[in-house]
Amino acid sequence: MEPTNRSEVWKDIWTKKGQDKNAPLFVVDGYGGLISSIEWDNMIFQVTKPIGLMGTENIFECGCGAGAFLEVLIKIHPELNVSGLDYSPTLLDIARSHFKGDFYVADMTNLGFIPDAKYDLTLCFGAIQYLSSEKSAQNAAEEMLRITKPNGKVYIGEIPDASKKELAESIRRVSHKSLQKVSTANPDHLYLSKDFFRELAKENNLNINIIDHTEFNLGNYQAANYRYSVYLFKKG
Repeated sequence: MEPTNRSEVWKDIWTKKGQDKNAPLFVVDGYGGLISSIEWDNMIFQVTKPIGLMGTENIFECGCGAGAFLEVLIKIHPELNVSGLDYSPTLLDIARSHFKGDFYVADMTNLGFIPDAKYDLTLCFGAIQYLSSEKSAQNAAEEMLRITKPNGKVYIGEIPDASKKELAESIRRVSHKSLQKVSTANPDHLYLSKDFFRELAKENNLNINIIDHTEFNLGNYQAANYRYSVYLFKKG
């Protein structure tokens, strides 16, 4: 199943999920019941170590939701400058109440309102799987590269591995069984191969590092069994 409206179906779900403004950000962003607060912080610490943050970068997150990922980054590096976008206005309202940066209601596949080479690091964590197709994922990745400075970095994490789709679906049937639903819709995820990103790196003359989440110490977080992170490094 690869519906052309996958992104729109998920957009409706995430808009509904942004109603609880008092819940912890990682819960609002969909990780409640799957991972504890301590485990969430540890996961973000681990997956961002390969980026090599200095702590003063100008960062933009695509699909930032309520800002759970950025919240942990700022705990680690308080001097970071953070901004982001999401297609859910309710989630963005929460993000704006927690952070000083610019937060836009927008689609990550079209960042035309952002100038070229503006950010030191552009990232997308746990959001690319809600896009409709490989073409939309390519558009999003190329836009992230465009707004990133020469010698800057693009990080895309929590990517469902196309080679592990059967495993992922069997795990999700168990791990998500007891989670509260906000919609009767049951859209699937976009699974991407690692070769998709290797080709992207080749076409754009980038250095690339791909790490399976099983290589991190993520405890009992079941999605780590079928997800991976991609680190893209722009040349000057």
